[in-house]
Amino acid sequence: MNAIAAKLIAGAVALLAITTGVLYVRELRAELVSAQLEASQAKGDLVARDETIRHLQDDAADKAKQQRKLDADRNGIDAKLAGIQGDMRKLTDENAELRAWASGALPADVIRMHTSPALTGAADYLARVPGGDTLHAAGDSTGH
Repeated sequence: MNAIAAKLIAGAVALLAITTGVLYVRELRAELVSAQLEASQAKGDLVARDETIRHLQDDAADKAKQQRKLDADRNGIDAKLAGIQGDMRKLTDENAELRAWASGALPADVIRMHTSPALTGAADYLARVPGGDTLHAAGDSTGH
């Protein structure tokens, strides 16, 4: 009976080893599928990241182009302003009457306009309009 028992035990051990091997292979395959899925997701993430980087680079290039245009426009305006200021200095230096006018005091109405706050929209304008006489419709011949 020892030989049969030994064979049964050997068969059971072999069956256990085969079952363990099959389960191990199944686990490895499941890990492989999981790793392949993670790799696929990582590739998708890389594509999305690369697309975002490309979009940001394009946007940065566009902003740089806009900045160069603004700088060129501002330089042109600055040059034109410098020319106008130079012309005004030249005229002021050449003309005694203009020099006297430029050095004189501003009229009171102009000073008042400079001291009033700037209008920042239609609501500000309407708030400062006096509530006096209303305007008549165009073509209305009522005497004023």
